[in-house]
Amino acid sequence: MDDMTRFEDGFEERLRAFAMTGVQSVDSAAVARTVAAGHPRSAATRPARRRLLDEIYRTRQRSMSRNTFAAAAIVALVALGGAFAAFGGPSPVPSTNPSASLPGVVAPSSTPSEPGPSAEPTSSAVTSTTGVWIATGTMVTPRNGHTTAGRLPDGRVLVAGGADDENDTSAELYDPNGGTWSATGNMVHPYAGFPATLLRNGKVLVGDDDNRSDPSSGAELYDPATGTWSSTGRLVITEEWLGGTTATLLANGRVLVTGFHGSELYDPDSGNWTATGKLVTPRYNHTATLLPDGRVLVAGGDVPPDHATDSAELYDPDTGSWTATANLRATGNTRADTITATLLQDGTVLVVRPSTAELYDPLTGTWAATGELPSRATAYLSATLLSDGMVLVPLSDADAATPGSTATGLYDPGTGSWTTVAPMLWSHRTPAILLLDGTVLVAGSDDCLDRDCITTGSAELYVPRGVSPPTLPAIPSPTPRPIPTPTPTPLPPQAGPVPPGARTWTVKVVNESSKPATLFMAEEGESGVARLCGNVTPNVVQAGVTVKVTFLLPPKRVTSCWIWVNPGPGGGGSFFQTSDAPMDGEFFIQEGGQAGWISRGS
Repeated sequence: MDDMTRFEDGFEERLRAFAMTGVQSVDSAAVARTVAAGHPRSAATRPARRRLLDEIYRTRQRSMSRNTFAAAAIVALVALGGAFAAFGGPSPVPSTNPSASLPGVVAPSSTPSEPGPSAEPTSSAVTSTTGVWIATGTMVTPRNGHTTAGRLPDGRVLVAGGADDENDTSAELYDPNGGTWSATGNMVHPYAGFPATLLRNGKVLVGDDDNRSDPSSGAELYDPATGTWSSTGRLVITEEWLGGTTATLLANGRVLVTGFHGSELYDPDSGNWTATGKLVTPRYNHTATLLPDGRVLVAGGDVPPDHATDSAELYDPDTGSWTATANLRATGNTRADTITATLLQDGTVLVVRPSTAELYDPLTGTWAATGELPSRATAYLSATLLSDGMVLVPLSDADAATPGSTATGLYDPGTGSWTTVAPMLWSHRTPAILLLDGTVLVAGSDDCLDRDCITTGSAELYVPRGVSPPTLPAIPSPTPRPIPTPTPTPLPPQAGPVPPGARTWTVKVVNESSKPATLFMAEEGESGVARLCGNVTPNVVQAGVTVKVTFLLPPKRVTSCWIWVNPGPGGGGSFFQTSDAPMDGEFFIQEGGQAGWISRGS
């Protein structure tokens, strides 16, 4: 049976299943990649192997981590009669009818006002075509690498993990009625592995720190009725999950978890995991989108050693097998991929990458370019399908009109065009959740300015055109944690001392940025760089050039010396211990100063 026949035959049956279960679409390809400043070996509580392939992205963005970042699951809703598919997690379809617990969308007044980007909530519907951002309550715990299953059936939003403490097990709930956050029960183990997924029974499945010696670790369930967590089922795959693993709620109620080391299925009825087919191209940091015919589209992502792949493939839950489909257009970025995918109301899939936006048609299995992006950002974040079918896509903060905020774009599927939206009030790199009243919640992040980052609990709402801002109490501006006084990096740069018994290592350094980059060897301090411990020549690589750099490394037995490339004052930037060198590969520095390492030996 060809794909066209299969799609048409299964379409109505799948739609009925979706309509009955109230499943919606949750996107987050690049959603929730976690944070960990410093080298993975300094985090003794986390398995080193799971973090090795995350090294490049983490060292490019030291204030963000990918070890969980787990891209959030994509679960689709397509309802008959033109009902909406909306992002933010499996939960009831946004409605203009008020519910018993949550207010509905207020009808536009006869004389609506048009608030500015940071306007106070009013009782009139927004008339600006680009919408507005307004502040809402601050999180109980500042966090940036948290996971969320989107909106719960009662309209609240659950977030878990992501605080500065690597052993953090905290979780909290957002109540849209008052715009407030409250703590809920702690997880059994710290969040890790794969992102949260809302099950049909209303519980939430979340990956946790999979300690293979502890039979209770690997996955757990949150019960909103009791506010408690419990361990569930032993994972089949024995390797630690890499960052960027996805979890997708299938039409049959099972959950497909897909990552570099394979795929497996969780059965909520039995609480058991079973292995399923392996990807044609093993990958991580990819997207996973449930299509209307029940298949799952996996696209893009990274392959070792953190190279972007343009390949895509389809999972068939009936056969448990994967088959290749047409490749995406070349991203032009051979390094770590940033990608997001959104199921549109017509059943096509919008995929956005740093230089491309394109549509996948499940009927034909082909890709087509759509709309010129409003900005060539370094990273696209989670996309959110709005109630009117438009798609909200936060961009890189590098392009924000206001320093410390995040620029946003709005895609119109009807015209295939993009509109630049007012920037967020703060900088966010976290999941965006569609609420029942049609607004979009974004909360928590690392707020970075001039590469100095602090974890915040700030939260805000996007109010699209035609939606009334909710009535919220006065929201005080969040008070950020003070940034520790940094230990200055060697500026002006110093070549550093020649250590006794020095070993010579020459490696290529590619500086693609518009500013000089600094390299040195030093010990790690509590708030940045400590004592220099090796010699680097040249120790400054000019903008836009590629050079060979010679490191005079301390002996192998020295394990306290680290290689640093272009760190911000007081920030992370160490790549690996000098005892791990020499390696076969190269350093690179991208625009904005983010640095990475590509290994040719992986």
